[in-house]
Amino acid sequence: MADHLDDPLASIRFLAHLETLKVAPREQWPALDGALLVEAREAARHLDDTGRRWGWVLYGLGREQHTYALVVRLLADPATRDIGADLAREACHDWRAAPVELLPPLVRHCGQGISPAMAGALTTASISAAAMRAHGALMATIPFTPYPRARRPSGNPPPYDSATAAAVLRARPVDTGRLRHAAEIFGALLDTGPLTFRQAAQLYNLTFKRPGRMQAVCAPMWLRHAGPTALSRLLALMTPNLGDYGIGEYYSEGLARMGRHAMPALPSLTALIDRRTRIPVNDSTRDGETMLDERLLAAAIDARRAILADAAP
Repeated sequence: MADHLDDPLASIRFLAHLETLKVAPREQWPALDGALLVEAREAARHLDDTGRRWGWVLYGLGREQHTYALVVRLLADPATRDIGADLAREACHDWRAAPVELLPPLVRHCGQGISPAMAGALTTASISAAAMRAHGALMATIPFTPYPRARRPSGNPPPYDSATAAAVLRARPVDTGRLRHAAEIFGALLDTGPLTFRQAAQLYNLTFKRPGRMQAVCAPMWLRHAGPTALSRLLALMTPNLGDYGIGEYYSEGLARMGRHAMPALPSLTALIDRRTRIPVNDSTRDGETMLDERLLAAAIDARRAILADAAP
């Protein structure tokens, strides 16, 4: 791309500088940053996704703070405001702190007529629970479309006593792989006494047969049945799945139900919580992927809080 740094078209020069920045040594970054700023305004007239392309490169280089400063600079100029909004949106998809950092300048520069680029950035930033806690009052002063929150099944499970729980299990095979309301059924039995050999075999299969929601739900029940000697084996199954976007929430909830017994899992939960970048997930949209990361983060925070609360004297 070096041959195109002097191309007559600003869009080509912009892309050439971006490609050069990807592999440039750190001491060349300031000069390339300046060149990109010079070309950005005109390039955006002919090049789609200017801000997002910029964001991809900066994320690959790990330049988080520079990205925030660049967004503020681009937003301040009406001619580059949409580029700044697109870059802000990309940053919110990549870094967890971006919505908290960037919502104030986004609101400050959104103006009377909110452009599609600005509206998209505001919607994406609103996915962040931390940003809405910090800037919810500020967001209430402008019209924007919040990202829709996923709804989990509502309603309470039916009540079980030991007799009804035992009847449910008698009707299921020993090697059953699924059991609706498993936590309530085995909880009712464990509340009144030890499990029978057959019931314990059913719980074992539900807990150890395969990873997934059922394992996460049943692991705390197996801990109650088998006692502390089972803890290390259970945590070895649970903690690697905390960041799995399909089942990670259930594993965090399972650790929360274990309470103080799950103290050895705190480093894994804290590592997930303290990530600066989003967890790599797969969804049909970038906003959907950001929401999945937010849900995994919220579940891990809740689990850590529950474990520490149960361990408090």
